[in-house]
Order: sequence, then structure tokens, then C-alpha cells
Amino acid sequence: MDSASDSNEANTGARALFAVERPQMLLRDQVLAKLREAIITGVYRPGERLLERELCEMLDVSRTSVREALRQLEIEELVSVGPRGRPFVTEISAEAAREIYEFRVVLEKSAVAMFIARAPQTAFAELERLSGAFADALDRGDVKARLQLKSAFYETLFGHAGNPPMQTVFTRLFNRIGFLRARSLRRIDNAALRSAELQEIVDRILARDVAGAQASIERHVRSVGDLAVDYLETASREARDG
Repeated sequence: MDSASDSNEANTGARALFAVERPQMLLRDQVLAKLREAIITGVYRPGERLLERELCEMLDVSRTSVREALRQLEIEELVSVGPRGRPFVTEISAEAAREIYEFRVVLEKSAVAMFIARAPQTAFAELERLSGAFADALDRGDVKARLQLKSAFYETLFGHAGNPPMQTVFTRLFNRIGFLRARSLRRIDNAALRSAELQEIVDRILARDVAGAQASIERHVRSVGDLAVDYLETASREARDG
């Protein structure tokens, strides 16, 4: 079996994991959550067509449910619509990524200061737990767990910063670069560095060191941002040349 077939088989297997479970939440919300997760984690890659019939079969839902989810994902800028209304996973340019990471620095430094000023002690303990769990997932080689734990870290940080509009803006930005995060964490050297950076951020937050925590989180965001932009610029160059 050639590498392309192997890749297709792996993606088909991964996509099967996104079958909808009923009825813990509204069906449309389940469909939306599953498709969003599939895009953020790279099961569907930037530029890939999203075929309604395939999605209906995999999720075991109606075309109406899929279309509603795709419309919402278009609002969130995770899905774009091409000629003849055909949806595909939104591609992100190096320049757009650079702008997102620059904005992340502003948002995350603000969130750190608000969290330290407003969060209950239980939230501080939760950040410490998540950092430890991230390191454990790294030791196990569990990429999916690391992605989930990193998302949980930011949900806790922004959730207890006490500014819901800022949290909404951040979540949209964070989701848009989900594929880049998933790609980075699949590389063990990057993942180990991210774990050390996360622990440093948490240590500064636990010490109630606003300036130190802000400096740590800025270094982290700029580091991952530089890698993401470099990857996108290289991919763009290779596409032009090749």
C-alpha cells in the first residue's frame, strides 16, 4: 500500500471517531462541536473540501444538521465557501498567522493579570494540575490529550479572568490556528519545549508574579508564533516553486 493510501486510511479511521453521540446535548450542537474539533485537530486539513454527503454518513445526521454546523463554522472563520457554494477548511496565510499571534500576546498578557487579581484559589490549583497532566501526556506520547489539556489551560485562564467578551475573542483566534498547534505538538521536541514553557507560566502565576507571568506567556506565544509563520512561509514557497 502506498503512502497516499496509508494517509487516506489513517484519516478515514480518525474521522470515524467523530460519530455523534446522543442525546447529552442538542443534536446541532453535537454536530458543530464534532466538526469544529475535527478541523482544529487537523483531521480535516486547511484547504480540504468538506463533502456534505460524507459528513452526513460519518456523523449519522441529516444534511440540514450538517449545513447548520457549516454555516456557524463559516462565521467562526474555520470554514470558507468556494465556487458553487462548496465548503472547505479555511486556509491561513503566514501574514494572517503573524497577526493572530501578535494579538494573542495582548490578550494573554491581559488575561494573566486579570486571573491573578480575580481567580479563586481552586482555579490556581487547576492550572497547576493541568500543567502536570500535560507533562504526563508528553511522557505517554498522547498528542490528543496534550491538545485537550492546552485548550483546558486557556479555558481556565480566560474563564477566571472575569471578562467573557475577551474570552470569546480569544477562543475564536485559538481555534483558527488549531491545525498549527496540532502539527507543532506532534513533534516531540516542540512538545517538550511547550511543556517547559507552560510550567514556567504556571509557576509565575502561582507566585502571583504578574510581570513574570506576562513575560513568560509572551515568550511562549512569540516562540510558537515564529515557528508557525516559518512553517507557512516555507509551505507557500514550496507550493510556488513546485
